[in-house]
Amino acid sequence: MNKPVKPPAPRVLVEAEPFIPYMREEDFSPKLNPVLEPYKKRMGFLPNALKLYAYRPEIAETLWKLNSNIMRDPTSKLDQLLKRKLAAIACATNGCAYCTAHSCSMLKKPPASGFEGWGLSEEELQGLITGAAEPKDEMERACFDYVRAASEDPTSVPDELLQRLKKHLTPPQIVELACVVGFWKFYNAVHDSLHIPVESALLQDTGYVDL
Repeated sequence: MNKPVKPPAPRVLVEAEPFIPYMREEDFSPKLNPVLEPYKKRMGFLPNALKLYAYRPEIAETLWKLNSNIMRDPTSKLDQLLKRKLAAIACATNGCAYCTAHSCSMLKKPPASGFEGWGLSEEELQGLITGAAEPKDEMERACFDYVRAASEDPTSVPDELLQRLKKHLTPPQIVELACVVGFWKFYNAVHDSLHIPVESALLQDTGYVDL
């Protein structure tokens, strides 16, 4: 008589430890509160990266303001959902598991969650990251292509692609688009080089990028 086969144990995703200790939130400089509180409210938690940036509050304050100015400022010339998609593409292209997990988690999160969320399906996210998704129009296609090309090698963005940007976007939109690429290249380099651990609740979202 054959013994029943036990199903495999569920995979337990364990958050790694940082190589330098996180700063405790209660030890953050008070000057960070005006930029920290909106960040936490939007994310729904305090990301690990912020607990390292807090060691240099002058830099943290500038970076967190820059993040908001590029990604969600009221004067933005590009749609916020589009920029969220572009951030995910940039982070995945750069190979940053930490930022890709955050971007994909935010894109999947339901809008009614109380935090920033856009309700994209798993299929939509996979298509976005792999490039299989069909852009909704030629403007979006040009943005997707530019972010991938500029993230891979900013010195080799084809002239043909720049002409498509010029055709479908205004000069302010083009500058904003380039700043999206540059900002995430900076963030990705910092987070990857410090091996910042992905938060346990987001570990499943590291599958969107090859490590």
